[in-house]
Amino acid sequence: MNRTLSRLWWRRYISRGALPWEILDRFPAFSPGEQKLELARRLHAQIRYFGAREDALPEWREAARIEDPLELWKLWPSLPVVTRDVLRSRFEPAEIQRRFHLEGRVDSTGGSTGEPTRFFFDRKMILASNSADIYSRLKMGWRPGMPTIFVWGAERDIGKSVPWRIRLHHALVNEFPVAGYNLTSQTVERVVQLIRKRRPVALYGFTSMLDYVARGVLDACGPVDGVVTAWNGGEMLFDDQRERFHRAFGIPLRNRYGGRELACIAAEYEPGGPLAILRPWVFLEIVDDQGKPVPTGESGRILCTSTVCRGTPFLRYEVGDTGAADVRSTTESGIAALARLEGRVSGIMLLPDGRRINALFWNHFFKDFSEVVQFQVVIVAESRLELLLQGAGMSPQRSADLTARLRNFLGNTPFAIRWVDSIPRTARGKLVQVVRSPS
Repeated sequence: MNRTLSRLWWRRYISRGALPWEILDRFPAFSPGEQKLELARRLHAQIRYFGAREDALPEWREAARIEDPLELWKLWPSLPVVTRDVLRSRFEPAEIQRRFHLEGRVDSTGGSTGEPTRFFFDRKMILASNSADIYSRLKMGWRPGMPTIFVWGAERDIGKSVPWRIRLHHALVNEFPVAGYNLTSQTVERVVQLIRKRRPVALYGFTSMLDYVARGVLDACGPVDGVVTAWNGGEMLFDDQRERFHRAFGIPLRNRYGGRELACIAAEYEPGGPLAILRPWVFLEIVDDQGKPVPTGESGRILCTSTVCRGTPFLRYEVGDTGAADVRSTTESGIAALARLEGRVSGIMLLPDGRRINALFWNHFFKDFSEVVQFQVVIVAESRLELLLQGAGMSPQRSADLTARLRNFLGNTPFAIRWVDSIPRTARGKLVQVVRSPS
């Protein structure tokens, strides 16, 4: 599409589908004391809302009685940590929508451990999620109307067609999806073809997918010009991947951190700089195993609170990653940026038939099957797959749909589905979504 027309469509989309983000620009200029008060007020508003709901945790009900936001600020680190298990057992998204008469949508994420988690975004959170995406893009050098190529999972990879509304949206906003779960030389060729045809462009995708493309570019044709900004998503970004991407495309690959549950959490606005947290929409803590703050500089579990969402209660929500903040990014208002992130690593998985797919495929695949609470993919003797599923089971129709989608993607690769009471864990008690077995 013409860039001018696309810019006009972006203007319309932003005015109707995004929350104004002036506060994201203004907040960093506040003094630490002003930042603390603004965050305290927002946390206070959230705890009073969720504490008054019928599904509230007892500790939220008690905290909701506090009148002074700064008193709640002091109490905040003692409130319960909300885990995925808590969400699954207590906050069923369709029930939240029905009981509290909310407008919005039910969504799901898989996560690196193979535990699909469903949640509910109210209308305001949907708008804020869109805004966080657009705002972070702008800060990294993207502009509305700029052709944008993204290497991501494709619906057809899991046996689904892409709705016409989504295809139309991509066309109107000048975005070009490239299927990334099933990675081949054609994936690399498609990206290079789009860059050369549409440049200057923006490029983003899962880290391992972009790294695969960068390797392919360097092996096949050498550096490609035309990418003016690029960022990753969904996975960790390592120094060797940054260096390889820079050699392939001549620009740095920036780090953007987030998740389906909370949208964009933080982004690297300056190459090599810290991951700036989207405050005050997100309040981030780094805690120890007891949920207490760790000393500055030490690694700990990342907790995020959405000060916007009124659907699923993302209050001290454990996202499943670890990280650290340094003294330059920590004040009386809390953590402004992550100095170090120790998160998700998925990478490339080699199927028994020789095809390479991104391991995140399984997260995307199983999020459509709410009956699956946990899953694990076992590569047996490098020749077949066994899918271990834990949950309540499926109707014959749903089971047939699951099998058909798997066969559509896996082709001739032998596979078996086995429902189990529990998924085996590692010696350290961690769930791993893809494992290998000699027999």
